[in-house]
Order: sequence, then C-alpha cells, then structure tokens
Amino acid sequence: MLKIGAFSKLAQVSPKALRIYDERGLLRPAWIDRFSGYRYYRPEQLARLHSILALKDLGFSLEQIGELLDGGTSSEELGLMMRERQRELSRHIAAEEARLLRVEARLRHLEQADSLPQSDVVLKPVRPLTVAGLRRTLASQDDLAGLLHDFRLLLRRRGLDLPVPVVGIYYDPVYRPSGLDVEVAAPPAGGLRGVPEISVHELPGEELMACTVYRGAFDGLPRAYETVFTWLESSGYTPSGPNRDLFLQVPLPGEALEQAVTEVQIPVQPKPYLSPVAKLKDNEQMDIKIVTKPAFTVVGLPYFGTNETENEIPELWADLGPRIDEVAHKTGIGYGLCTEPQGDGRFHYLAGFGVSEVADVPEGMEAWDVPVQTYAVFPCKLSTIHEAYQYAFETWLPQSDYRHDQKGIDFELYTEEFDPQTGEVAMYVYVPVVTK
Repeated sequence: MLKIGAFSKLAQVSPKALRIYDERGLLRPAWIDRFSGYRYYRPEQLARLHSILALKDLGFSLEQIGELLDGGTSSEELGLMMRERQRELSRHIAAEEARLLRVEARLRHLEQADSLPQSDVVLKPVRPLTVAGLRRTLASQDDLAGLLHDFRLLLRRRGLDLPVPVVGIYYDPVYRPSGLDVEVAAPPAGGLRGVPEISVHELPGEELMACTVYRGAFDGLPRAYETVFTWLESSGYTPSGPNRDLFLQVPLPGEALEQAVTEVQIPVQPKPYLSPVAKLKDNEQMDIKIVTKPAFTVVGLPYFGTNETENEIPELWADLGPRIDEVAHKTGIGYGLCTEPQGDGRFHYLAGFGVSEVADVPEGMEAWDVPVQTYAVFPCKLSTIHEAYQYAFETWLPQSDYRHDQKGIDFELYTEEFDPQTGEVAMYVYVPVVTK
C-alpha cells in the first residue's frame, strides 16, 4: 500500500483533495493507521480516482459524482444528467460568447467615436404588467403623438391624468412604414374599466429587453431603433417579440415635442451557440466531395514563414492585387497553395492565379506546377476558412476512409465570382488525400 503522499504524487492530486474525497465518501483510504493517522491507498484505487476526476472535469458536483459512482444511477438517468450538463455548458458558452461580442462592439465604437455613446444599450428583465390600452392602426410613426393625445383626452374626461410612464406596443411582426398596429397603455385606473375604446389586459413580462433612451421628437425614434439593432447584430442577440416604447416624459399640448424622453425596448434572446464547426455547417452546404484534379500551374507571389502575426498571408494577397495584370494567360481561378510545414513550423505558400501556359514570370513571382492529385473538397467562405481546415483535419479525416497525403499540396480555390472585399461568395479548401 501507498502512503497518502506517495499516492498523491502518483495520481497528481493534492493530499488536501484526497482528504476531501475521503470526507465526502468518494474515495476512502484502504487503511488508516490508528496510531499515526496515516492514510494508505492501494494502486488499484487509481481507477476510481480517475473516474472522480473525469466527472469533476465535466462539471459535476461531488454529490452528483458520489451518486454516479456508487451505482445508484441507471444508464438512462446518467444519460439525462449528461444531456442536462451539456445544455448548461452550452448556455454558459452562449452567454460568455455574447458578452465577448458586446465587448468587441464597444471597442469598435470607441475606436470610431473616441468617446462613450450618449445613450448605451443595456439588457434588463421586464415584469408582467396589467395595463389599460388604446389600440389603433396608424398611417405612420408621425401619428404616434396624436394617439397619445387621444389617450390623454380619454383619461381627462374621467378626471384622470396621463400616468407616466406610458408604454407603446408595436404588434406588427415586421417593420411597416405605414399601417402600424400600435397600442398605448398604462396601468389601469378604476375609471378606465368598462370604457368601450379601452382594453384592459396583461402585458407579458420579458426575461431580456435590449433598451436605450432617446431624447427628442417621435420622428427621430427610428435612429434609436437603428442603435439597438446595430448593437444586437454585433452582440449575439436576436429579437423575440413585439418591440415597445416606454414614454418616460410626454410633452403636454403646446410643449415642444423635443422634450419627450422615450426608452426603446426590444425583447431579445441569445442566438443559439454554435461551435466553429457547427457555424461552418450551418452557413455552408457541407457537401464534401472527393475529386481527382488534373495537373495545373499557378503564377503568383511566394511566402515562406509561420504566418506568426496571422496577417502575413492576407498582406501577401494585398500585395498581389495591384499586380494581377502582370500575370499572363490567367484562367480566372485564384489559388492559395500551401506545402506541408517544416519541422520548425514554417511553410511555403503561393498566392496566385492559374495560368494556361507559363510566359515570362513577373519579377518577384514564381510558377508552381501542381501534379494530378485526389482531393477532399470542403466548401467555405473567407470568414470560415480556418474552421474548414479545422473540420477537415480534426473531424472529417479521422472519421473518413481517407488520410492526408503529406506529399501533396493543400490549397484554397477562389472562383471568378469570389469578392475579396466581402468574402461572401463560396470558396473551396482542397486537401490532398489517399485511401487508408
């Protein structure tokens, strides 16, 4: 048997952790010296310890680990626990990814404006609220002030003042420049119940509202909405219900509309988390093809290095752009040819164009001949090229009947429709393969 110190060193687990596992009943010592109190373990107990560590790494609590290891959990229950843990992790990753997107959006704003925005977009929950509302179809956003005025008149006829805030609810599922289905509402007073024009109902709560405050006349509200939707686009959220305007300050008749203060509220939910590979599959038709491509020749600018800054390859293509016309007999197809990395991680790369024949090679450029080869072809976009390579080498190849042919040349193929400014038109990653 091994003393706790030796067992600790063997297992790469601290003695303190072993004592905690003992206290929780997860891993009892094989024997305790009743005179010295030393704990002793058998080598075969490493298997149970490894199970504890594996489940702990998945995020299970020590209590859950005890239930799992002591046989009180069926395989069906274990599967349910694993799936719930998977959902928890996905929600956590989605929340952190959304937080990262918000930080990046704020950084972009600071870089562009050199200052904080006058009104931030914030996320907050909104509780359910019983309201009395006046609902109409408006010709345009400009008629919103008139609807608020009519709502105020209805209240005054019953001796009531317009409560603040008042909420405006837009029921149209899509934007309409005219014919807007709008309701203005407030918590009901007794004098409003039973009024034919007034509907008393519960306005549902929302777990998350993206909100920003706008000061000014109602015809400027579209700018506030633009602010929120721009923020949503870069922050990992998507609208999930009718948007609202919370009128925090409504000008009285005769007062300037510019005195209005409105909080724009849009119910949102996080976009579902997708791993880089899942995003690739979601964005592209992942129709992997095996093709045999005839020999071809590419003329372009060479590179040798590790792309350490991750900008060296894009800069190579930028240098090639002004010199495209120097390449004679172009086929119109662009290629990024790449050889297998050397032992030190450096690789050869050629950014260029296919040619039907080699004439005079322009100064500083090279001509590469690529022999006939069998390839696995992965469609992608410029924004998902790294994920395409990751999927090819880490997921597809290990599960396929092929292996990477290290003697061949990997390359990206850019069709004539490819737009280097947007990178949105499909391109292709070609990986040389042979059967296993």
